[in-house]
Formats: sequence, C-alpha cells, structure tokens
Amino acid sequence: MDRLLRHGLLALSLLGLGCAGRNARPSYKSLAELSHCKPDECVDTSLEFIRWADAAYFRGRMPYYCDPGSELDGPPDHEVKRMILVLHGVVGVSEAELAKMNLAPGLNQFRNVMTALDKAERLDPELDRESIAVISPNVQRTDQWQPWTDEDKRAWTWTRSTWNQGTRSMLRETKSGAIKADSVSSFDVLDEFLRAALIKFPELEQIVVTGHSTGGQAVHRYALLGVGVHERIEAAGVSIRYVSANPGAYAFPLIRRKLPPGQSTVRAGIGAGDTLDWKWGVPKGCANWDRWGYGLEGLQDNERAVRAADYAIDTYLRPVDRKLARQGSREVGSHEWAKAARKALVLQYAAREIWHVQASGDHANTFEGDCAATLQGRSRFERFSNFQEAWERLLGVPAPELHFVAIDGLADQHSSRAVYSSEAGIYVLFH
Repeated sequence: MDRLLRHGLLALSLLGLGCAGRNARPSYKSLAELSHCKPDECVDTSLEFIRWADAAYFRGRMPYYCDPGSELDGPPDHEVKRMILVLHGVVGVSEAELAKMNLAPGLNQFRNVMTALDKAERLDPELDRESIAVISPNVQRTDQWQPWTDEDKRAWTWTRSTWNQGTRSMLRETKSGAIKADSVSSFDVLDEFLRAALIKFPELEQIVVTGHSTGGQAVHRYALLGVGVHERIEAAGVSIRYVSANPGAYAFPLIRRKLPPGQSTVRAGIGAGDTLDWKWGVPKGCANWDRWGYGLEGLQDNERAVRAADYAIDTYLRPVDRKLARQGSREVGSHEWAKAARKALVLQYAAREIWHVQASGDHANTFEGDCAATLQGRSRFERFSNFQEAWERLLGVPAPELHFVAIDGLADQHSSRAVYSSEAGIYVLFH
C-alpha cells in the first residue's frame, strides 16, 4: 500500500510539474542581471512623447542607449552635427536562446556602431567624434525577453517582430483598468526620436537612420511610410539618410516577382543570384504574398500605412497625376485608393536618400517556410538583387538617391558589426 501511495504521489508531482512547465512564464534574465553600459561608454534612458505640442501624448516609453551627453531629454548640445539612430534585429529564435541572453540588443547595436566609429577615426584622424551622437532604441517584444517590461509597466511592447511594419504596440493596463502604455505605432515612436533630435541638437546637419536584419526591414518600411516628419526635418536644413542593412525581406513595390522559366512560384533553397534567365510575372499558390510587409496590398489594415498613403497621395502623387490623386481621395481600401496609394508611396520612397546594403555572400536559405519571402528571392542576397532590379529596370521612376551596395569579403555574412565596420558601412554612417 505504501509503495502504491508513493508511486501515486510521484505521478501527481510529475503531472503538477508538467502543468507548471507548460503554463509558467519563461525564466528570462532580469534587468539587474544584464550587462550594462561601461563607465563613460553610454547612458541607458528612455523616450516619451512629451516634447511636441502637435504630437499625440501617448502614454508609454521606449528604452534606448546613447553616448554620454546625448540624452534627448537633456540640455541642448551645440557640438553635434550628425545623429545616428540605429535599430537592432531579432534577439534569439527560441525561448532557450532568449533565456541565455545577457546583453540587451539595443546595447549590442550601440557597441557595433561605436566599434565602426573607432575604426573610422583611425582611418580619418580629422573625423570629429564629438560631432556625432549615437542613439540605439531597445524594442520590447510582448512576453519575450522583457527585462524593462517586467520592471517598467509603461514600456511599449510589440507582438513578435511586427514593429518593423509600423504596427501598434500592445495596450498595457493595470488590473484596475488604468492605462500605463497606449497603443502606438512603432513608426510614430521613430518619428518622435527624430523630432526630439532637432531640439536636442540645434546645429544638427544630418540624421542617419540605420538598422540591421529586422532593424533593416524597419528602416526600409519606415522610409516608405513617412508622414511629413522627413519633410519637416529637411525644411529645417537637416538631411536624412536611411541605411537598410541585410534585411530579411522587403515591401516590394511591384505586384510581379522574378520566377523560374515556365513556373509560377519559387522553391526555397540556396540563392546565389543565378536568376538571369528568370522572368518577371505574377506568382500563384501563395496567400498574401503581396500584402503589406511583403508588398503594398492591404495597406488599409495598418493605421500608420493609411496615414502615410494619404500623405503621399497629397504630397507626392498630386503634383504629377492629379486625376489619380483625386480618385485616391475616395474611400480608404477601395480599388482607386489602393492604386493611388501604391504609386504615391513609390514616388515618396524614390524621393529619399536610401542606402540598401547587403553582404554579397549571404546566399543561405532563409525563411524556408515563408512563401511570400521566398518569392522575393531564396536568400537575402537574392532578394536584394531582385529588389534592386525592380527599382532600376522595371518601375520607371527616377530615383537618383536610391543606392544599392553589395559588400564583398565579410567573414560573417550576417553581422551588423562586420557591415558597419566595412568600408561601405563607415562611409554611409560617418561621411
């Protein structure tokens, strides 16, 4: 009887552990356990919507790292002429990897840019380090690796990596219903970083918005979905340069994709760019292959995209095609609106200085289970090549400030440190 009882208790205890294991929150490191800024290296602080009379006063905040003295809520800095806003990529692809992380992704990107700055200074002793400010936000993913979120209930969070598409953050409330963090578009937060820079750095001459991997996707799509902040900053005499490094996918400007001869789809595999005999056509067999994120359909489902499309229709399309712009002023989501929005956003993107930077040896099969990504190319390099071809050969839109740079000879084909410290990386960041 005692033996049966012991076995029964053991079974119940294992069952209980199993339930707890399934329901328990992953054991991520707390903020206190993470690596921090070294002395005189950087400052960790946060951005809030508090500066602008015409900005929505969203409740919430985003943590970021910066070099000492470049805190956006600090006194004006008249020495800084160039601000670099750097966006990180995805951290960890599994809960086990996330649990092992001991360095915040924003801090990692900050250090990678500073490593590139060290090299740039060695190559060009006349480079004025004091004239450069580096800002590196740390984007929070809801319920994943959230040291700031665990300790700060006002931090904005986004589901998975949807922040790179301009989606709204999760509404965060207390148990009593008090709102701690409003739902806000991630691109509205980037707007606020840029606007705050105008006050912080009165002598600013250039802003560089750069990102690697998922961060590169965010920069690319942010340049597409501008809503006047870019133009406002340029009107103040400050130029803006966008640098999208090694993004995993693009918001493709065309409905067509590059397909193998006689086929209507693309099979996942190694993508070295050997597609010279492929033809551009409309693919089949892949749902949502051209929806926002991968293309320019379905913009009406993204609030930021709607505002951006309406702005681009009025600002960029109307001067060149008044008829289509007038048709585009009809109901959001209608066929006429979608047609006008696509052309207007293409015109807006073409009007900006955007550098697309890609490691030339990045041929690995990525996003194998994602047909929408594979239709753009089987690897990051192949997507980059097809995106370049679409802009330079097929769209017929003048875009003298769109640049495409394939970087040869990198030891690590998907490393922001390697990209930023390359000759091309140093040029686009610091010159």
